[in-house]
Amino acid sequence: MIALAQALMERCWEAGAVVVQNAPITLKSGRQSHVYVSLRHFVCESANLALCGDVFGEWLEGRELTLGSVSSLLSPVLCGAFAGRFDLPLALFRADASEKGLSGQVFGGEKGGAVVLVDDVLSSGGTAVEAARAFAEKGLGKASLFVFVDKRPQSLRVHFPLPVAAPLNLGELLRHGIKAGYLRGEALGFAEKELAFLAD
Repeated sequence: MIALAQALMERCWEAGAVVVQNAPITLKSGRQSHVYVSLRHFVCESANLALCGDVFGEWLEGRELTLGSVSSLLSPVLCGAFAGRFDLPLALFRADASEKGLSGQVFGGEKGGAVVLVDDVLSSGGTAVEAARAFAEKGLGKASLFVFVDKRPQSLRVHFPLPVAAPLNLGELLRHGIKAGYLRGEALGFAEKELAFLAD
């Protein structure tokens, strides 16, 4: 998995999935940061989506499980792509009421079977915990979480209620960006400040 994770890390920088900018961004948590990671545009390129599938497939290694979506833009896209590629059952979770009568609904899945929730990045993990609870109430088995980039600081990893698999974390991404010369000048300072935050 190391070679594929390295390829994914490099491609994230090349494709602009990691952004370090002068103006701070307000994250979902309310914290302001100069660093942002999103695979939304990244997976719109078929080669990048295929690379994500390769990384996920290497982690999968014959596990028998159901793919479960969380309430995010990319999660259902990734779950659908991987369910088709690896011939896995799929469970969808709709957390909100943006479609009439669908708030809190679960679709699909196999009762009692293990579920891996799939998303692009992990920040606080609130959407994953909510989806895991909904799947458990529907009778699906124990849930875990697979994300491509874990953005949580060290302090938030200790008591998280779900097992997490992530080929990359934000610290690794930023250190690679510094070493490979993607970050210079003021951006370098912003990255080092984010690395200090992640270490807490």
